[in-house]
Amino acid sequence: MRRQTSRAGLTLVELMVASMLASFLLIALFRLLDITLDLWSKGETRRALVEQTSATAELLASDLRAIHNGRQGDFLCEWVPIDVDSDGVVDRIWPRLRFVRQASLVDVARIASEALPPELRKRAAELGVEAASLIPEEDRRPAPRKSGLVQVVWAVVPASRTADGRAEGVLLRGEELLDAGSMGTFFDDGFFATNGQPRAGTTREVTGGLLWLGMRFATQTSILWDGWSFGDQLSDTATSWDAWNLGRPDAEVHVWNEPGAGMPAVGDTPLLPRRIRLELEFERERDRRRRTRLLDFLEKESRGFEVENGDGLPRRADQHILVGSEWMKILHIDGDRLRVLRGARGTEVRQHPAGSMVHFGTPIVVEVPVVLYSDDWNMGSGR
Repeated sequence: MRRQTSRAGLTLVELMVASMLASFLLIALFRLLDITLDLWSKGETRRALVEQTSATAELLASDLRAIHNGRQGDFLCEWVPIDVDSDGVVDRIWPRLRFVRQASLVDVARIASEALPPELRKRAAELGVEAASLIPEEDRRPAPRKSGLVQVVWAVVPASRTADGRAEGVLLRGEELLDAGSMGTFFDDGFFATNGQPRAGTTREVTGGLLWLGMRFATQTSILWDGWSFGDQLSDTATSWDAWNLGRPDAEVHVWNEPGAGMPAVGDTPLLPRRIRLELEFERERDRRRRTRLLDFLEKESRGFEVENGDGLPRRADQHILVGSEWMKILHIDGDRLRVLRGARGTEVRQHPAGSMVHFGTPIVVEVPVVLYSDDWNMGSGR
């Protein structure tokens, strides 16, 4: 009886083995849970970025689909260098887009209402009446005759002056109804200040975290089946546009401001591209926490380098990355080391210190066929 009782329990060795097995099982379980949550988080991040990029691209594309090519029309795209931290060195090159588009009756009512003071609009919303009806009759002015057209501006301004945040930009959009016969104040030389900011009160923020906004324009002679190549040949596409051939994009500022090769003479109406290609990439602040950094100092002559963690690199070998103010195209990735094409996307090859962050986003490409609107009509004029 004593022998049977003493052998009914567990020895110390058996308890230790059981505890170790249980620990291994718990570690494996928590590891599996951590991997699952990480994959889910990455998937949600990728989905949110795609939604953000797609929504922005669609808003811009909807503007471009209604470009006006009548006598009041205009279309201007130029590339502008931005010195974010005012140290005399260009940090980013961003495009500015200004054009005139058709306005629906809903657009006219909405824009006219948004032009009223916010307090008046808030009070009208509370009462459920038109904001204009709350203006005292003695203060009401005759509304100018509108043209049924809207001038639109899209621009990018720096999001931050910090070393990691200066890579990103804030995308702005502004719109204003055009008076009959007006060419629009958005196209004035002084509309943008020297710091790149548009005239106060004319734009609103669309979204932040913008890493790249690329634009290509098909001229009458561009061939698009070969991948929208750009250059000085008739078959190439253009990277800037001047609908009236006034020399407004300054080619001395950036080579991408050179006019397209296939640009015919302008007549009584503006010359518009027949097709537009948009490229957008975003990177949110929370995404920067996952980004890797350069392991060593990067010389201008280097075509390959090593990062602290290769898992923080994009998986596509043809994707672009941004280090400092220089875009690079990934050619090959091997663990923590990658080989790149330097000076991509119109940027200069520069030196980069160790610890520089490697930025990248999820690219979205949208092609917009331009439907020409040439109706020269005036609201309230009887035509």
